[in-house]
Amino acid sequence: MTRSALWANAASDGFALVEALASLVIVGMIGLLLVSGLTTGRQVWRRVDAREAAGEALDAAQAALRDRLEQAYPMTLLDTNPPDVDFRGSSESLEFLANAPEAARPGPLRRYRLSLDAAGELVLASASDIAPGMPADTQMLVAGVRQLEIGYFGAARPDEQRRWRGAWRFEPALPELVRVRVTFEPDDPRRWPDLIIRPRTTIDTLCRLNQASHRCKARA
Repeated sequence: MTRSALWANAASDGFALVEALASLVIVGMIGLLLVSGLTTGRQVWRRVDAREAAGEALDAAQAALRDRLEQAYPMTLLDTNPPDVDFRGSSESLEFLANAPEAARPGPLRRYRLSLDAAGELVLASASDIAPGMPADTQMLVAGVRQLEIGYFGAARPDEQRRWRGAWRFEPALPELVRVRVTFEPDDPRRWPDLIIRPRTTIDTLCRLNQASHRCKARA
């Protein structure tokens, strides 16, 4: 074999090795891109699942609050002068009477308290209204809350104008509407649409009305 033929074979072998290395590099890059794409896809789906789970949790919290507040019971307190409804609301907390949840019926009225605790958890606590010594049940509705703001719509003293108010205390009837606003930290993607609830019962059906003052003078 001539020297030129040997050089030709060596060059051919060299090119084949380079082509094989280049092919391996290309295959490796394609593999890395595929793995990266799969990882990114899994991360995207995890984020989507997390957002959906957070949205479902907020929906469940709003549904629980709506169910309880719609059934708020306007029991008249006769030991006050003048008598007022057993409902005490401020911008940061709310206490009211309502029926027990469906799973706990039949049962007595329960006294509920909606508030934001020191850990940033929106909680709804309740206890039997006829057995105040019994331990309270506490339901954590939402965690990581920055601020709770409760509003009340209706005509109340001293102006007797139908408008939104930051408190509802010592009134003869329940507010027409209750608005619950929840605010999260600025970097928290969760959003809580204003929850506006209309209590179903606004008049104490056992109230004996004073025709002159239009307030309860006693309960039947």
